[in-house]
Amino acid sequence: MMPPIVALSSLPLLFCRLRRPDALLAIAFLTAAISTASTDDRDSSSSIVTGSPTPVIVVPGISGTQLEDPRNGAIVWGRARQLMRPRDGGYSLALPLDLDHTPPHPQERYQPTGPVWQMNLIFWKKKIYRPLADHLEQAGYRLGSLDDPVLDDSLFFFDYDWRQSTVESALRLAEAVERLNERRGAKQQVDLICQSNAAKICRYLVKYGGATLEEASAGRVSQHAGRHIRKVIMVGASNDGALRILAFLNRGRRYIPLIGRRISQEAFFTLRSLFDDLPAPTDDLFFDTQGQPLEIDLFRTENWVTYGWSVFGTKTRRRLERGVRKDLFGSEDDRLRHLERQLARARRFQDLLSHDSPRFPPVRYYRLENQSEPTMVRALVFQHKSAWKTRFFGDRAVGRKRTLRDLAAAPGDGHASLASQRRLSPQEENALVDAAIIGGGHFEMILEPEGLNAIVSFLVPSLKKRSTSATNAPGCSSIGMWPQSSSTVR
Repeated sequence: MMPPIVALSSLPLLFCRLRRPDALLAIAFLTAAISTASTDDRDSSSSIVTGSPTPVIVVPGISGTQLEDPRNGAIVWGRARQLMRPRDGGYSLALPLDLDHTPPHPQERYQPTGPVWQMNLIFWKKKIYRPLADHLEQAGYRLGSLDDPVLDDSLFFFDYDWRQSTVESALRLAEAVERLNERRGAKQQVDLICQSNAAKICRYLVKYGGATLEEASAGRVSQHAGRHIRKVIMVGASNDGALRILAFLNRGRRYIPLIGRRISQEAFFTLRSLFDDLPAPTDDLFFDTQGQPLEIDLFRTENWVTYGWSVFGTKTRRRLERGVRKDLFGSEDDRLRHLERQLARARRFQDLLSHDSPRFPPVRYYRLENQSEPTMVRALVFQHKSAWKTRFFGDRAVGRKRTLRDLAAAPGDGHASLASQRRLSPQEENALVDAAIIGGGHFEMILEPEGLNAIVSFLVPSLKKRSTSATNAPGCSSIGMWPQSSSTVR
């Protein structure tokens, strides 16, 4: 049964989906001496919990972890300067299509070196995961390192290469959980906080532990690390995928509009994790100019070629045919083989998540969700001058008719629809204890004061509730600010 929804107010904040900057901010971006802050203002309020809390591991979403090139120690992702430069189409972030060659490509060897805490430009500072860490430390948790945990540490951030497949990341997380227990000398449980696509990492760990995709598909799931998980808190989860990923694969992306560094279609095409976050297989994903559904299978390789998606678009194809970075992007045949492998793997992965696991542990699920922003859920496909075009919510071709706009979007957080955020397998639905509606958008939920308070209340149920004067919707309650008295984490 669906748990009661906790209705919360919002205070919108911004992250990657930055609004178009005004002229002054644009000049600041272009002239800034860019750095990443190592310190931040901390709230001096006292801890609200006592005792030894259950350890918490935070799993950031895609792009939420710094990457370092071990050859020279340079940070290649995670600082504000990487939103502006190098102007390389994102090629320095790309993975080679073939990961099995020897020796490994230098860009395969990038090492994750911690979460992206915040980004600084002149006249602009954007907090990323710093507020969550601060909030949990103020609640009584102690920040430590999964690489070298000590007994009193109770808050950790999972560092991983977010370019790799979701299963690969789940296996690394399983190793980290086991290592944490070994170092602490006890088989104790841990809580997971996972944002965006990281919900799939955590769900796979809970359901299949350290099993590979092949082992899990064959039902070979033994006693695994998932048994150590007590709670999973999902924030803006793209459990059923996000059509926005196809838009990125088709068009590339600028994290800062107009003036920012562009990550190209071909760079995104090499990232295994993105294919895992495509919308789950459905026959209701595309429609024509009359609003009629089109039977187009997103997971069939030939459809990507036919409709010119991603690296098979005309301009991108011409660029790659000139031999641009063959060490990364290979030949046309290499790209076809890569796509076929990734789509087949992503389909199997999503199928596994949608079904119950034979060794599902007694875990408890919680969810922060958002439905305040129109979110891409279907795409318009049509022919123009003998070429196929694909258009998304926000494009002019879709916006001309209200019927098409209504088909193209649904309530969500701007990245994942509400339906996607709520999608779980039957046994996971039964494990769902509570959920909260938070304002602010896909990433901003984890920055909202209400969202931070909700996370702590999920971790420590005795802290839940001290109602504010806000008016609640029928059948809903609200999470107020923390009580001033201390409480023991259960």
